[in-house]
Amino acid sequence: MEFDTHYGVVIHQDFIPLYADDNYAKIFGYTSAQDILGLKSILELIDPEAHDIAAHTYYALMSGIEKPQVRSYINRNRLGQLMNVLSIEHVVEWQGRPALQITIVDLTENITLNKNLQQSEFRYRQLVNGSLQGILIHRKFSPLFCNQAFASLLGYPNRQSVIELPSILDVIDPDYRTRRQEAYSALFDQKITPHPVEIKCVHLSGKTVWVKLLESIIDWAGQPAVQVTVIDITESYQLKQKFEQQIHLDYLTQVFHRRGMLHNAQAKYNEKAAQTPQLYCVIMGLDELKQINHLYGHVMGDKALINFAQHCQSKLADDDLLGRWSGDEFIALIKAGSNNIARSIAESIRHSIEDSELIDPQSGKHIRFSASVGISKWQTDDTIENLILRADSALELARAQVTNQLVMV
Repeated sequence: MEFDTHYGVVIHQDFIPLYADDNYAKIFGYTSAQDILGLKSILELIDPEAHDIAAHTYYALMSGIEKPQVRSYINRNRLGQLMNVLSIEHVVEWQGRPALQITIVDLTENITLNKNLQQSEFRYRQLVNGSLQGILIHRKFSPLFCNQAFASLLGYPNRQSVIELPSILDVIDPDYRTRRQEAYSALFDQKITPHPVEIKCVHLSGKTVWVKLLESIIDWAGQPAVQVTVIDITESYQLKQKFEQQIHLDYLTQVFHRRGMLHNAQAKYNEKAAQTPQLYCVIMGLDELKQINHLYGHVMGDKALINFAQHCQSKLADDDLLGRWSGDEFIALIKAGSNNIARSIAESIRHSIEDSELIDPQSGKHIRFSASVGISKWQTDDTIENLILRADSALELARAQVTNQLVMV
């Protein structure tokens, strides 16, 4: 493949351009590298729908969770036209700090040439059979053709075993089938522009396979069909999930921090507001943390927080959410069949910490601490924010009395 001037180099930190060559600028329709260096962010060159993917990829690379590799992206040139590019990644040092060097290869013309080659079905099959990427062609999800890479990706022994499937929807996770059907119709109605999407598929063995796919309409045997290019991203997806989970955790207690708690609560409950009448918010505050820090030092204070988080986790169901709300306060979102059950769960946490095995190593003294608790229940037309505010007010009432109290509103 002749690249000629169809490749260029850029170096950036947090997407702020530090260096670019003229070829990179010209690929995107600019005159010189100075035009690129004048951009506030090179995210302006990436299709908006791929911004989140690009951001996650950058932070995963710079944190060492992912290794540099070759990826495909849909970018936009200065005129807003879509471009198919290959991105080759390298982590480099720039003025004493790590930066990301990207070599961009513009494949737009080559992809256009490949589409022209599709007029010859025989030659097209020769091309795609040798591809390392999975390639599938279907019409209304009835498979017409696939290469061996696609069959192997999903655990099928050969291409024919995929072609014999009654519907390619059989290999897509049920939660994603409706969306793929809607996307198929929108693609033919020209209501959407083809762009990479990530979906969950089912391997022949039953295990999960995450793939990134790009769909386009082609001519197949004189009739329109959909060509799907598929890349296995299972490993990188799992690493990204682990990375996203870590950035939402409190570094000390390993439960959600405040932002992570809100993020997960909004994702879990806000779309199901009408279905959450049994949702309760429990906010718990350690009564003696300041005293423990003063008498035994902050190391013991940290141990008390860790100890309390573990006690909370042990009393909650797997489906409940637990987070550190502030310095000495923890928050839980729980499901309970009644006020009495919700109160019982909170009381079990309060009483369990009375038997805490926290001991000062210098004096050998058993350190005791307690918690005050505020509870609120989901109301009609409620929001997560209001639910939390009421529980927080209840905790203030509990702490305004004496220590180790529980107030429910």
